[in-house]
Amino acid sequence: MIRAFKEARLEQQRSPATVNRDLSCLRQILAIAVKDELISKSHFFGGRVEFLHERGRERTLSFEEERRYLKAAAPLLRDVGTIMVEMGLRPGEIFQLRGQDVHIGPPASYVHVREGKSDRAVRDVPVTSRALPIFGRRLSNAKGEYLFPRRVGNGYDWSRPMTELEPAHLRAFRKSGIQPPFRLYDLRHTYGTRAVEAGIDVFSVAKLMGHADLKTTERYIHLSKAHLEDAQKKIERLRVRQRSL
Repeated sequence: MIRAFKEARLEQQRSPATVNRDLSCLRQILAIAVKDELISKSHFFGGRVEFLHERGRERTLSFEEERRYLKAAAPLLRDVGTIMVEMGLRPGEIFQLRGQDVHIGPPASYVHVREGKSDRAVRDVPVTSRALPIFGRRLSNAKGEYLFPRRVGNGYDWSRPMTELEPAHLRAFRKSGIQPPFRLYDLRHTYGTRAVEAGIDVFSVAKLMGHADLKTTERYIHLSKAHLEDAQKKIERLRVRQRSL
């Protein structure tokens, strides 16, 4: 029945992303039904239901596009965006950061992500030199629990985290002149791609980004043509050396 549902939605010319959201909703409904003992098991358990491959949802920024976007961003968005592209944190993980979650070295500086989408999301992420001044300034200026407090009227509620940056993102996006599509979350995709292109192994990238599954990490990675060409050249050089032995 689930397979028939997927096929019917595709025949209705629904996109893979839309069908996957439908399946995600159905998975949650069946999970509740199992919990309430209305059914004995869900076919989503154990990966028995395959989600569709989605194309074109992720975007990786060039360094020039990143510069233009952050220059056009308001100060708060610039702080969040810089942390995302430098450290790979999710927007929600940044919003939830408390002063006690940020540890400034020596011997090392890192932030502790205390909760997330899975157990793997709980992790310590090293702070880069570019992000360090942001955290230092946020810690110095904090007047309460959260480093990114919720805006209330003309002030801030430091006992609650912020939850929304989409309007600020859209303004910066339009002002920057970057070609669409581009979502705030794509800064995290950009981090993952750059990490692999810098030579970091996929296992370490998954750990840094808090992924529960390597398949998720692989979906985030969009290697540039130049990087792939360089990989091919390394294989060719190895082949030449082997032949010369």
